Amino acid sequence: MKKSRNIILVTGLIMLFLSSCSDYLEETGFNADYKYYETAAGQESLIAASYQQTRWCAGSETQYAFEDLGTDIFMLGADGGHRDAFGQFLSTSMNSQNGNVAGFWNNNFSGIASCNLGLQYLEKSTALLDDIKAVRKGELLFLRAYYYYELAIQYGDIPLVTQPTDKPKTDYVRVPQKQIWAQIISDARQAYDLLPWADAAGKVMGDYGRASKGAAGHLLAKAYMFRYCDIFAKNQSDANMNEDRGGKATDLDSVIYYASRVCNYGAGAGTGSLHSLASDYSTLWGWDTRTGELNEYFGPEILFSVQYSTNHFYNNQAVTSVNSGGNQLHLYYTMYTESYPLVTNMGGGVNVNWGGGTAAGNIGISRSFVTGRPWRRLVQTPYFYSDDGLYAARNYETGKLGKLVDSRLYKAHVWVYYCNTNPSRIDWVAYSNDAGSFDPASIGMTAGDPRFGIGDTAMLLSMEDLSGRFPSGTRAEKLALARAMEKYWYVPVPSLILPQLREETSNRDAITNGFPTLIKHLDGRRSAVNDQAAFKNFIRMRLGETYILLSEAYARKGDFSNAAATLNFVRLRGAWKEGEVKHAQYWKYDGGTWATRAASTENDMEVSAEFLGSQNITDFYVDEMGRETIGELNRFDCLVRYGSDYWLDRVKSHNYFATPYVKSFHRFRPIPQSHIDLIDPPDPNPQNYGY
Repeated sequence: MKKSRNIILVTGLIMLFLSSCSDYLEETGFNADYKYYETAAGQESLIAASYQQTRWCAGSETQYAFEDLGTDIFMLGADGGHRDAFGQFLSTSMNSQNGNVAGFWNNNFSGIASCNLGLQYLEKSTALLDDIKAVRKGELLFLRAYYYYELAIQYGDIPLVTQPTDKPKTDYVRVPQKQIWAQIISDARQAYDLLPWADAAGKVMGDYGRASKGAAGHLLAKAYMFRYCDIFAKNQSDANMNEDRGGKATDLDSVIYYASRVCNYGAGAGTGSLHSLASDYSTLWGWDTRTGELNEYFGPEILFSVQYSTNHFYNNQAVTSVNSGGNQLHLYYTMYTESYPLVTNMGGGVNVNWGGGTAAGNIGISRSFVTGRPWRRLVQTPYFYSDDGLYAARNYETGKLGKLVDSRLYKAHVWVYYCNTNPSRIDWVAYSNDAGSFDPASIGMTAGDPRFGIGDTAMLLSMEDLSGRFPSGTRAEKLALARAMEKYWYVPVPSLILPQLREETSNRDAITNGFPTLIKHLDGRRSAVNDQAAFKNFIRMRLGETYILLSEAYARKGDFSNAAATLNFVRLRGAWKEGEVKHAQYWKYDGGTWATRAASTENDMEVSAEFLGSQNITDFYVDEMGRETIGELNRFDCLVRYGSDYWLDRVKSHNYFATPYVKSFHRFRPIPQSHIDLIDPPDPNPQNYGY
């Protein structure tokens, strides 16, 4: 019998034989004869197909809008179609008609439908050996829990469907989110019991990319922590936003139980986990900022990754389809550096040319695999680079600024670009304004000589606030003077323009254009630089986050000794090591010295039990998660964990483009109207409050 899985919004048959990437996901196309699922090969194909929907987060302009855009550390950039809805929360776009809102919903319920069908066939299967069958069941339960976890975070009350259907069904109703969280935890716990630990090569039963006990344990730690935070979310200033997640008194203990086993720490040590942190934070991203070469990481810090292949077929692409499928996250967090006009905007239509004369120069950077294709969808908010923001001294026990001691700031971003084509009008010139004056001869340079050539540094970004260097002059005058003094085009991000209107975001001297590119998703292995579809696996879950969850759970139980011990695994990995030379910004602009450029900052990064005990636990761990996992598509989760009031305060305080429009009810996304219209009889609770 053929089964029509018309689930939630998915009408007609859902194609289950979807091509995937790694060797274990390579499938053969068949017609929709469901008898095939009674065979071992058919069941393996069905299980492999259930991973497909994990790719939605990275395969197009989708989940970055839900998770990062419009948060406390990312705001709208100079371009992109999601800025109205997710960047500013405008009611004309953030509503039940929004296509991205429907896309998320459809994708995850499609994944749930695949899992439900797979579980049904596995239950009665005699085709697979019992040990393989148990692992495959664990995979499907993990995936169903994962898809529901993502939906519950975004939408709250949603339909709960755990069985496939054999006929069209339209009577789905939303259930309270506490039932969803109970199901997530139940599925993930079963998955944890059934799945093996990944081996030293990250493989499960010989395959890389399958769900493992480590992935299930991590998901459980996140789910239990989210449910525990019911204690914050259930009492909001707007009672309509009170949440009942069904939290239990034992939830923190459960976070510790599962996270400690994944981390191989404390009572969880010796239970089988082979996961460990990468020795260097930059190793996780494997990007060479000079050559654009990628040394992709596949090591034991990875708990679960979304798989892609350099073979387009296994990314659901035709060979010539280079702009669909694949991993496209490399596009969205990237600065526009090519053909940069070498002028400083002084306001009032006045510009200062860097190389003198009446014509603007050209920086000599052309688009390449090093610069990437710069879509500028998201940029860091001022909170990211302010000395009183994410890397503020209050977050470090020795009271030093994070830009001096925390290597994650520099290792997660691109701070320098090199000249790769002939520049123009880049000569040294004398310059003066109300901020001060500069003569090239004062540093041994000759006016009229070029500042750099091909292969040299052409652009350098920093965290310098120029008001600390020049006491006089306007912001623009300080910027123009600082640039005149440098042998490269200088972009001190805190000293750029803060555009107040959307039409001002295209200004090249605005922070919406001058920002450090996120390094984590960059991939130069495409056939052509303008190809959108890249091949890098997306690390969806990793041990660094697990350690922070474990530390927070200990802290909330008042065990600051273990909280410090577990957090220090991540903190010490993020320190500069003895002999490791810091970026030039350290001694030129950040306040460090040449003499200490290779000194260890481990003492500065380490935290004590006493220090953690003195912190606002929520703010501290929210910021720590931001420093460790920025741009990894989990920021919205992290903020709304503590309820709509906390999320709203962080966004209003730190994301000035969203401040005038964001409301508490935006903590949940609207239920897609296309779903509501298909429900018969109508759901008595069809839509989230406020929409």
